[in-house]
Amino acid sequence: MRNKLIIAAVVLVGLASVAYAAFTQLLTVNGTGTATGTWNVAITGIALDASSSGGTNNTPPTSNATSATFDATLPYPGATAVYNVTIENTGNVDAKLSSITNLTTLNNTAPSYIKYAVTGVAADDILAAGGSTTATVTVSWDAADTTTQTTTHSKSATIDFNYVQTP
Repeated sequence: MRNKLIIAAVVLVGLASVAYAAFTQLLTVNGTGTATGTWNVAITGIALDASSSGGTNNTPPTSNATSATFDATLPYPGATAVYNVTIENTGNVDAKLSSITNLTTLNNTAPSYIKYAVTGVAADDILAAGGSTTATVTVSWDAADTTTQTTTHSKSATIDFNYVQTP
């Protein structure tokens, strides 16, 4: 009986050693993975809003992917041109607005009394797959400007809505 216990103990220790050796080996997994998605975020429409006060298009606004170009004509100080910019995500991947064109730099270019502003969207906003959003671009002639005597002024600008894939 004692010999059988010794043999069983030796066999058990041997099996435990083999199991330990199997679990301590380095396991390397090779292969490739493929993730698919459709990325399609774009401006689908730009319209001059009825709330504009005196502002008109010098040339019609245009868009290319997520960039919009405006050329507004304003007839007097205090006049505005308001544009509704529709941005759609027709892909199947959510998008995040990472940045909008630096309006400070844009507004400091001549004529500096005409300013561009963007509302309705902000950095870090999420645009869900299949969703849409509307940005409002307002072009305004500073009502306090008394240095300009001519009757009509225009200023063109391109505003980029930079979207990235959400993590």
